[in-house]
Amino acid sequence: MSALSALLDVEAARPFAGQRVLLTGASGFLGRHVARQALAAGVELHTLGRSAADPAGTVHHQADLTDRAAVARALTAARPEAVIHCAAPGVAYGSMALAEMLAVAAGGTEALLDACAALAEPPRVALVGSGFEYAPSNQPVAEDWPIVPSSSQYGAAKAAAACVAGAFAERLAMTLLRPFHIYGAGEAARRLGPFLIARARAGQPVQLTPCEQQRDFLHIDDCAAMVWAALAARDETPGLDVFNLGSGQHIALRTFVDLVSAELARHGVTAQCQIGALPYRANEPMVSLPDLARWQAQGLREPRVSLEAGVADLVRAELEQ
Repeated sequence: MSALSALLDVEAARPFAGQRVLLTGASGFLGRHVARQALAAGVELHTLGRSAADPAGTVHHQADLTDRAAVARALTAARPEAVIHCAAPGVAYGSMALAEMLAVAAGGTEALLDACAALAEPPRVALVGSGFEYAPSNQPVAEDWPIVPSSSQYGAAKAAAACVAGAFAERLAMTLLRPFHIYGAGEAARRLGPFLIARARAGQPVQLTPCEQQRDFLHIDDCAAMVWAALAARDETPGLDVFNLGSGQHIALRTFVDLVSAELARHGVTAQCQIGALPYRANEPMVSLPDLARWQAQGLREPRVSLEAGVADLVRAELEQ
């Protein structure tokens, strides 16, 4: 199992101490960090999913999201006061056919929300979407930007789930969060940071594009804490609120690569990054940035982990494995 971050916001989930919260996707990248914060804050955390490998200290309800009856039984048993829906099919590119992704993303979300709405006291719900739902843009995009995923099946599946959530806006109090580029300890080996670190440890060069793409990197602990903050701020009035999540720091991808390389060097590991050795991929988005004005206007939790501190934590975690 991937190492977890040494950074932990122990106060993020404190408003839910002693309350029952149900979490889907607890074994995933973001879900694991949401769960860590919940357990640190004394939340009675229930998890729902096919995997029985969810964090120790949780009450697990084993159910496939596409099994409506099993999902309904789990919600009836848990009676959650709040729900966080992190489960995400097909995060790894090419790992699942689009039809299967839609069955889980749209069908599973519908089953979950329908079971929530059927409870005598429906819970507040936070759903995690993605910045990949938006149509391409050469500038930061706000929440009202067109939802037309470009060459991203994952984005299409997330957008479908968001549409399903909209159908429950008269029955449930919901917040949809669209984080952009989350990074940190525990992310998949194929992702840029872990990939660079693994190649450096093996003494192998890595060929990269010119790395001029503009990105906003949000540390995983910040992202998880912002999910809790959004859920705590949501009142019980039915409706669907939508927020982008990001760090607010717009950088070229080269900056991230250089920070990883420099941090590796501090550990005595040399990264052989061949910048510009590869062309950009077809349909590569050169700009993928969130407009955060709506989130900032709410006065909710702002990111606290600097890019330098987050990269240092990521490198430490990867090298300790």
